[in-house]
Amino acid sequence: MRKGASAAMLLHFKKELIEAARKGDYAIINVRSNESWVELKILVPYEAYRDEEGISQLREEIEAENEGVQIPPFSIKWMGPKGVIENIWGQNKLPAGKASVIFKVPNNEASRGLLQEIWVNSNKFKVDTFILERADTLCGNCSKWGHTDFQCRERVPRCAMCAGKHRTFLHMCEVATCGPTGGRACMHSQAQCPNCGGPHFAQDGRCRAKREAIAMARGLITSTTQVHEMVTSGIAPPMK
Repeated sequence: MRKGASAAMLLHFKKELIEAARKGDYAIINVRSNESWVELKILVPYEAYRDEEGISQLREEIEAENEGVQIPPFSIKWMGPKGVIENIWGQNKLPAGKASVIFKVPNNEASRGLLQEIWVNSNKFKVDTFILERADTLCGNCSKWGHTDFQCRERVPRCAMCAGKHRTFLHMCEVATCGPTGGRACMHSQAQCPNCGGPHFAQDGRCRAKREAIAMARGLITSTTQVHEMVTSGIAPPMK
């Protein structure tokens, strides 16, 4: 097959695909079209699942107590390095004795239901969507770069459009005749970046803070001390 062949095209050669795949892994018995997945995060008692089979046990308990949920064995793991978590737990410094586990499930009704609650060993747990944080991740709470709103420590939110003390989706026009904008800009919007203070939105390509975040995410710089030279010399990557 040529590069870029669709899943539907590949499935016409299902028999040949399975025969070829089983040369690498004899356990493969079927081939089906690709699915989209969502990665979730759950905080569990570390001691209950710290042994060698603990993660496998947790996976089985989640599948058994949450109808329709299937978790690929390779996708469930501790969010941090196991050795580090073990060391912190051994020093009795693990907060509430709990550690985070991440796993993937198909992005269907079952996975969306898990975002509300999940049952593990007859106990109800809170579940969050797991989003990998990078330097170019914009927080939905404080509108700063480098983390998500799940990890934000700022108590006062900041609008990415006007730097006001509210979340961006709550941005409203103060002109009565304009009507609610619901997080959208209008002709009366006075743009102000909450990061650099410039007369633009946080995600504007002209923003120094955004250019810095993108450059760090791409590995072009390792610290903020290199930003000014890159921006003024034109080395910093153009933003859309």
